[in-house]
Amino acid sequence: MNARARPPLLALAVVLSSSAVAAGASPAAVLAQTGPAVAVVVNGTPLAFDQPPVQRAGRVFVPIRGIFERLGASVVFADGQINATAGVHRIGLHLGSTTATVDGVAQTLDTPPFAIAGRTLVPLRFISSALGATVAFDQRTQTVAVTQPLAAVLAPPPPPAPQTPAPDQLADLARTPPAAGAIAMRLVRLEPADRASVDAVRPEISATFSEPVDPDTVRIAIDGRDVTPDAYVNDRTFTYEPQFALPQGTHAVTVTGKTPERESFSNAWGFTSRAATSGNYLTGLEPPNGTPEGPAFTISGITRPGSAVHVIVVTSETQATFSENVEPDAVVDVRADARGDFEAKIVTNETRSGPLDLRIVSTASDGSVATRTLRLRR
Repeated sequence: MNARARPPLLALAVVLSSSAVAAGASPAAVLAQTGPAVAVVVNGTPLAFDQPPVQRAGRVFVPIRGIFERLGASVVFADGQINATAGVHRIGLHLGSTTATVDGVAQTLDTPPFAIAGRTLVPLRFISSALGATVAFDQRTQTVAVTQPLAAVLAPPPPPAPQTPAPDQLADLARTPPAAGAIAMRLVRLEPADRASVDAVRPEISATFSEPVDPDTVRIAIDGRDVTPDAYVNDRTFTYEPQFALPQGTHAVTVTGKTPERESFSNAWGFTSRAATSGNYLTGLEPPNGTPEGPAFTISGITRPGSAVHVIVVTSETQATFSENVEPDAVVDVRADARGDFEAKIVTNETRSGPLDLRIVSTASDGSVATRTLRLRR
């Protein structure tokens, strides 16, 4: 799915076509529709969906990532189930079902989410309202204005009482012996790096296991708080994007689990989060974590317009960091266009079969930096 997304903004304006698809129209009829081009304007910046918005039963439907990520929500779609998270809000929908949940409360949709040409579309007004936004329609201009109170949507739940180590303890975390009966499982390509300082309150936290593990047994904790339910985990890697702001200071990440042979393991590392937040961002990355890829593929995403994007690809099972000094499989440099869109064509060594880890670094013209990783499969 290559829908484009941008960071949460205070206002979104969706300019809709006056020629819409009637309720019950077939996918072929939807794709064949004619009339004024559908446009999306986000705070004055025109955007484009790869699947235009359509109308059914008097409701406007938009591509799943096109609306969720523009409203600042992270979304997971698997086997027809749509789960989205934005600050304190949780939304669940299912393809073809009129039953939905908002913050744990069941609700009924007039028309269910549906798919067109491989794209899943969801009702604009329902999603916007569920995320705490107000919706107004201007008949004259055929404009739906979605106004999003930033504080209401992005306010994180109260963090747990700090259980962070003192700065002089960070160096000891990686050397802490495993618990009784546990083996030492090496973690490589840590994000953030061990003992690193990051200018972000919600830094991505991820790593690759040096050998296969049983993903169903893996538990990830930050400062003693179990975050496993919100993390992506497979037998070789894990990635977690914090759902709450980390307080300024030092933080401990602990990882436990078992190997396929049922041997227990444990590991830990630490980093420091500063109060400052980078003015740059990386979002809408495709393909999603866990996607199987061959030796040649394309990654895409959105960042600050004009930013220089640097991609390092590693498939080694032992390489500890995303360093260019130890011959990564690929290094690609591209530049984001005037809208912030970028694409990078990746070609790796087809003889390797290890985990496929990508580190993406975006540097804006003002020097602000955003970093993300993708953990793919061979």
